[in-house]
Amino acid sequence: MIRARAMNLIKLSLTLLCCAVSAACFAKSDDYQQPINVVSAEQLADLKANKVIFAGDVVATQGTMEIKAEKIEITRGDDNKLESIIAYGQPVTFKQILDNGKPIHTRSATLSYLPKQSLVVLSGKATIWQNESSMSGERIEYNIVTQKMRADNASRQGGRVSSTFVPAELSGE
Repeated sequence: MIRARAMNLIKLSLTLLCCAVSAACFAKSDDYQQPINVVSAEQLADLKANKVIFAGDVVATQGTMEIKAEKIEITRGDDNKLESIIAYGQPVTFKQILDNGKPIHTRSATLSYLPKQSLVVLSGKATIWQNESSMSGERIEYNIVTQKMRADNASRQGGRVSSTFVPAELSGE
């Protein structure tokens, strides 16, 4: 019974991990149908805390999506609903090919998905880029529902955010 519960927790957590991160980046639609694969040095399940931890050179893939981190923690509430997915690394990287065929990439010290707030948060030297266009800051938030992005640097780097937009990429050429 405990082993079955642990396996169900891990399977559900992996599914939520890939779906959550891909939703933030307008996922390639057929990525959701692909198998989820996670490779790490260690995988732990804490049944009392409803937490699954993948540690040590973690690589999670589903279709064209790939997340690389040193550690990924997936936590569910007592109601079995996802509370958070937090990836840690120096850096955490995410990449995916979108439906339009263009790759999107992120890099940060942490990548957090907080479903109750509908937020994906990149923090710690955060950068998101597609082709030559990019946005960098200490923290980048993306609201999945409103599709709004916000970047800030607080007091670091003079409190400035950096963005580069390539006109041809904005017009879809």
